[in-house]
Amino acid sequence: MRFMLSIVLIMTGLILSSSDSIAAKNRDPKFQQAVSNALEYLAREQRRQGYWEANGGQYRVAMTALAGNALLAEGSTTTRGKYAKNIQNAVDYLLEMSQPNGLIGYKNDYHYTYGHGYSMVFLSQVYGEEEDALRREELKKVLMKAVDFCAGAQTTRGGWGYVSAKDGNDFDEGSTCITQVQGLRACRNAGIPVDKKIIDRAKKYISDCTTPEGGVQ
Repeated sequence: MRFMLSIVLIMTGLILSSSDSIAAKNRDPKFQQAVSNALEYLAREQRRQGYWEANGGQYRVAMTALAGNALLAEGSTTTRGKYAKNIQNAVDYLLEMSQPNGLIGYKNDYHYTYGHGYSMVFLSQVYGEEEDALRREELKKVLMKAVDFCAGAQTTRGGWGYVSAKDGNDFDEGSTCITQVQGLRACRNAGIPVDKKIIDRAKKYISDCTTPEGGVQ
């Protein structure tokens, strides 16, 4: 729980800190200190192999991608900034988690879709800022495979479940669907090809799940 709260605090704080200069000038210094403390906490909690984890070793891929995104939001990259080494190690770990079928994660994780989507968001941002040609090519290949996996994992209704449609008997639900859409959008923004049909099917799925009151179920 403390780990997740740290990520939420960092992402919220860094987003707010990018607002207009007048608001930033009048902000309580304790606000920025809380974000700095949370970043330091994440840096300390990273394991030697490059990952973060929650709940006694669970969700390593998802937690690593989320923590990596928080460090990127601070302004560090794989080559510059206070947390460059942490980001490098996180990227190395997630690249190692890329499976032959394109999944970024563990096949035996019964919620692997979350980590896959978050990893696409994180790695696509790293790809967009990577200057080393060989590293860029490695990231590009992993992301292209990840997009292909998403396409194959989509259910007949256009959504996604906790695992692929094949592994999960075509089950889907809203929260996992959104993580895949976020990941696909991030890849597309970074220049990775994404078939429009995948997004159109996802949009229809979300529309079909929208209630008359405006909620989504």
